[in-house]
Amino acid sequence: MRDDAIDAGAAAWIREQLVAEGVDGGYVPFVARHLREPDATWRWCCGSSCDPCVQALGRVVDAARQRFGAAPPGG
Repeated sequence: MRDDAIDAGAAAWIREQLVAEGVDGGYVPFVARHLREPDATWRWCCGSSCDPCVQALGRVVDAARQRFGAAPPGG
């Protein structure tokens, strides 16, 4: 799933997951873009209490990967 190919239903579902994680729903494009990005290129926590933390975003990416059958290369 490319970020420019995400449909309205998928975007709404991702938005709900973001809100459930306590993350602003505006991060839908981030999640969509990272569905097929290798985790090593983006999934690291700096420990600086960022808002949102990449760990929260990562949980939504994981849930979306499972729901939409998306996986990063080698994943």
